[in-house]
Amino acid sequence: MDPALALSYVVHVVSAAFWTGGVLYAVYAVIPAASAGDLSPAAFARSVDGLLQVTRWTGVALPLTGAYQLWLLYSLPRLFGTTAGHLVLGMAALWTLMNGLVELGVYRMCQSRGDPPGLGAYFRRGFTLGGDADVPALADVGRPYFRAGAALATLLLVDAALLAGGV
Repeated sequence: MDPALALSYVVHVVSAAFWTGGVLYAVYAVIPAASAGDLSPAAFARSVDGLLQVTRWTGVALPLTGAYQLWLLYSLPRLFGTTAGHLVLGMAALWTLMNGLVELGVYRMCQSRGDPPGLGAYFRRGFTLGGDADVPALADVGRPYFRAGAALATLLLVDAALLAGGV
């Protein structure tokens, strides 16, 4: 196998595992603990901002490595005319939706605490909280977006398993 292609697979799979794992962990552990009042504002902000940063760097790494693999391995007839091609297209759509849901959930949490509107400041700022933040209320705002993201993460893992299995 071409070393560049092998490296693209490694970066792609590790990034995908990190991202899907982060979203699933946020839904399984972070949001419930925050809703129960078990996380301080600082701990919740670190967790959410960490997920946001993973979403952003994998939102670059995955399309770049995926596009490289697509360019080398999938002609248009294979992409649009085979089950594997359809799974690849489905994966791209699921990644896009998952990325959007995580970003939207964090953005809605920022808006609910009174941050000024505007995406420019949001993208520069990340997610921070003051010591008086109502963590359970913020978790309730983000929960539906992160749950939907976790459902998409699960579908992505199924899609990846089907592709890896040669379906």
